[in-house]
Amino acid sequence: MPDLASPYRPLLTHMPPPLGQQTALGTAEAERRPPYARADLRSASSLADRITTSLESDHRNELRAAGLLGLVPLALGEDAGTSQLPPPRGELHAKVMLGRADMVAAVRQWRRLKVAYDVDSDLSESLADMEVDTNFPGEVLRQLPHPDPLFMLRKPVVIPDADGAPSEVLGFLVVGRPALNGVCSTTDIADELPLYMISVLVRPAHGELGSALLFASAAAGTTTVRKMVDTSVHLTEQAAEGPRMARSATHDYVRRLSALVISHMLYLCSDRPDVRPTTAVGAPRAHGSRNGRRTRIYQMGWRLGPAISAFHRKVERLRESTVSLGGTVVPHIRRGHLHMYLHGPKKAWKKTRWVAPTLVNAALFGDEAHGVVVPVF
Repeated sequence: MPDLASPYRPLLTHMPPPLGQQTALGTAEAERRPPYARADLRSASSLADRITTSLESDHRNELRAAGLLGLVPLALGEDAGTSQLPPPRGELHAKVMLGRADMVAAVRQWRRLKVAYDVDSDLSESLADMEVDTNFPGEVLRQLPHPDPLFMLRKPVVIPDADGAPSEVLGFLVVGRPALNGVCSTTDIADELPLYMISVLVRPAHGELGSALLFASAAAGTTTVRKMVDTSVHLTEQAAEGPRMARSATHDYVRRLSALVISHMLYLCSDRPDVRPTTAVGAPRAHGSRNGRRTRIYQMGWRLGPAISAFHRKVERLRESTVSLGGTVVPHIRRGHLHMYLHGPKKAWKKTRWVAPTLVNAALFGDEAHGVVVPVF
């Protein structure tokens, strides 16, 4: 576990022990894993419930044990009897509890509308690998089609954690940040402080589910993915008392998480993303039960993702054919990227579109390269 004095303690929870202390999961230990197995998820709706419950439960239990559940309505800007709350045990404890309250508040904010994106795994991989230095207007990140979305990764994305071990990212929830503390809807972020708070569900190498709290800015002005990630890391460090005490490994882990989250958010905010509603929202709940609202599920990349996968298979066959014939020119792919273009009267309006991976030297392969493209949906 990280040092309790680490400034990331309120933000990264249930991190794995150092590599030297980790052991392989045996059968018995694997059976004790948290109940998050994709085989028993019957629908996208149940997946959404499983992710949000996992993001909330540990933090809610810790707040209840400390008598601080009243911090959750406070984080949501609701009336709360703060005078009835016990005082925190020092500054660090206060920051930890506020972070936990934000995590629980984010899930409660999501449950007001319950919008979830079921993300295709091939699109997710392409987004994680997208170009990071093309320019676009930063305010595009304010164009989320639906408030307070949950992103569900059907195939968990694996990134190295703070100790270099593989860590699975299972999904993440995006809400607004009204000020330096608290939670609001993404529709209520202020122009002078356009901040998002992102709660990420992770499963480190040792198998115990954990969560990370990140921040992102949608400030106006020309930017790049790289700059957005830099800002996200800075905001996350500032929320944890500054970067001076942060271990570089933890810093790198936050950067990788931020890059993954921001790439998916940007695609969703771009012009004409591959997003379709589905009626597979689960059965209605009994009258008076908790969270009776149906989950609205949108399929994200379910047409584009398979097309990208087919494109890469065609490129690989073209590469193999070229090598077998003794060719010296190999296919060159430009990765997916954001492209800003002007339109409307006098080209006064801006749009930002995500461009899928492209075979840039197709002309050198003649008819063999015919059809090696990703269709536009």
